[in-house]
Amino acid sequence: MASSVIDYESPDPPYRQIAADLIRDIENGSLAVGRPVPSESDLVQRYGVARNTARNAIAYLRREGYAFTVARRGSYVKDRTTE
Repeated sequence: MASSVIDYESPDPPYRQIAADLIRDIENGSLAVGRPVPSESDLVQRYGVARNTARNAIAYLRREGYAFTVARRGSYVKDRTTE
């Protein structure tokens, strides 16, 4: 997995930094299509951020087409080759 350090002096907010790490993992194959995206709890622990920040990172992945969420199951890497 990618870096787990948040740069609080960066112009990018923490949720975007987390999303960028996850997007790198998706694009390099570390997170495969159809596999779970790390949970909010995992992201909170890994990055030391608030749950809402982790939630925003996952929401960003959904908006950008990198993930989809299944109710009560979690978020998964979306196949972007079919779009």
